[in-house]
Amino acid sequence: MSRIVTVLMMLAVLGFGVFLGSRLGGGGASSYREDGRLVEAYDLIKAFYVDPVAGDSLVGAGIRGMAEYLDPHSVYLAPEKAAYSQAEFDGNFDGIGIEFDVINDTLLVVTPLSGGPSAAVGIVPGDRIVAIDSSSCVGITHQDVLRKLRGRRGTTVSLRVYRPLSGKSLDFVVTRGKISTKSVDAAFMMDGGTGYIRLSRFMATTAEEFRDALGSLKKKGLKRLIVDVRGNPGGFLEQAVQVADEFLSDGELIVYTKSRNAAEDVRYMARSGDGYETGELVVVVDRGSASASEILAGALQDNQRALIVGELTFGKGLVQRQMEFNDGSALRLTVSRYYTPSGRQIQRHYSKGEDGRDRYFHESPGNIQPGKLFDDPGRLLYEKNNEFSVYRTTSLRSIPASADSSGSVEGAALKGLRSAGGIIPDYWVSGRAYTEFYQELFRTGVLEDAALKILDDPLSSVQDYRNSLASFIADYREDGRLEKIIAGLCPDKKIVFDDAAFRKDRRYIAIAVKSRIAHQLFGSEGQVKSYVSTTDPVVRLAARLPAAH
Repeated sequence: MSRIVTVLMMLAVLGFGVFLGSRLGGGGASSYREDGRLVEAYDLIKAFYVDPVAGDSLVGAGIRGMAEYLDPHSVYLAPEKAAYSQAEFDGNFDGIGIEFDVINDTLLVVTPLSGGPSAAVGIVPGDRIVAIDSSSCVGITHQDVLRKLRGRRGTTVSLRVYRPLSGKSLDFVVTRGKISTKSVDAAFMMDGGTGYIRLSRFMATTAEEFRDALGSLKKKGLKRLIVDVRGNPGGFLEQAVQVADEFLSDGELIVYTKSRNAAEDVRYMARSGDGYETGELVVVVDRGSASASEILAGALQDNQRALIVGELTFGKGLVQRQMEFNDGSALRLTVSRYYTPSGRQIQRHYSKGEDGRDRYFHESPGNIQPGKLFDDPGRLLYEKNNEFSVYRTTSLRSIPASADSSGSVEGAALKGLRSAGGIIPDYWVSGRAYTEFYQELFRTGVLEDAALKILDDPLSSVQDYRNSLASFIADYREDGRLEKIIAGLCPDKKIVFDDAAFRKDRRYIAIAVKSRIAHQLFGSEGQVKSYVSTTDPVVRLAARLPAAH
């Protein structure tokens, strides 16, 4: 271990000792000796290090190093990061009220939030913000956008905006106000009886938002509900519990936690209510569904209340508590593990330390597929077509607890599944492999650039659909110049245009571009509805599977 890392670890333990001492008021001879040694190291660094060092920076670096040593989800947050994180979880903040994206070094207004400050002054979807308070936005990052546009309610920010369709540059002064964020990205009826709700995270307002969305769909004749938590990284455990409670009967176990102090262990039970306790229910998950999303899926699966469809989930079974310091920074510390009603602890394997943390977040659970688990995967195969293979995997749920470490190929695969953790879906969907060319278009932002090029063309047929999402979904077809547009954008991204790969994946490229156009025209809900209503193969599968039993 390098000398710098050693110093950081010493400072980390110092910070943790100070932190615990301030909260527990405890100590003793042993802890005094440890703290004394760390204080001495801190003083030596301050006195003799070759360059001046700020004390608060040393302590912050030390706490960060200590947190990184513990587990992948314990983390130290600097004051600005802690404030931003808290605002996101609280569900509101002060800002100018836009949904934005940064595409190709350009700050793009996706949509002004209805009733927000930006909509009030006339900012419209598609506007490019080229300067904020006279500072150029070329090459701006997402984090810089948040730092510059959020601020104290009542303060103003000056924006220089370029409007492509008119070719004009405009100046706006926007007064910051209270902005409410949403965790329900979309809620709508797909047909006469099937409803769909997309949950992007679990924050302080999620349960209330979800109940409102569910109530609206019930009034429209809801018979089967699809809850989509793909890519949902989690959030507040209590909010996941409340959402699960909408589907479970009084007294059914939702989740329970175990901590170092048994007195803090909690069992969360469902209560009677007027939710959706008997209708058909499907939860759609993927490798990005984590934490609170897995609590919801695990609770409904173990109580045989819902079908779980999609991919093996992320595998996060640790619960964090955020503890704030006086300077506004915070330590988000793992304080307990949670278990599904049947006793599953779904946390996937990790190694302590910086290297272990790095591997944990870069090793994808998507590498484990049902088709590779057995010598004869056909015995699990439920359906196969050009878009995906579906495996009915109910029999795999007991494997993480029972897999042995035998030297056979099958034994190694099962052991890998156990290490991966996560919620195993009832219907595990393995999608088609896209060409490397398509993946490069996706990774480099060419698809977003193509959508913008079509939107910025006043002669494009897309202009006829700007005022109607329903018409756009039903009638808009790919731009006839799509191949030419994609080919023209490739050189800027250092991509060699592959004619054969384009023809093979043309349909999927067109679908991806259309969904991004929907995002720019109608916001996140428009994008979700456009894709789900007409194209999404996993949701279409979820809509027709037999009910859970």
